[in-house]
Amino acid sequence: MHSPRTRMELVRCRQALAQAEVSEELRQLADELLDRLMGMHDARRLNGPVFLLALDSLDLVPGLQASVAAVRAAVHREVGG
Repeated sequence: MHSPRTRMELVRCRQALAQAEVSEELRQLADELLDRLMGMHDARRLNGPVFLLALDSLDLVPGLQASVAAVRAAVHREVGG
């Protein structure tokens, strides 16, 4: 969960959010969640349940499904590999 690849996918998710056609309120909320995840990643404080809950929430944002799937895949590779 703390690999450079996971961090890179979180950054890509933020880039996708910038392009998503969503309300400003939803964009701000998702951006704050991504900020929190990146901060926890950088501090090596991410844990599975928190990360999965956050990804489930981000997956509800229109336009982020592919990015969220990429983050999940990166985490599964790290945990499973």
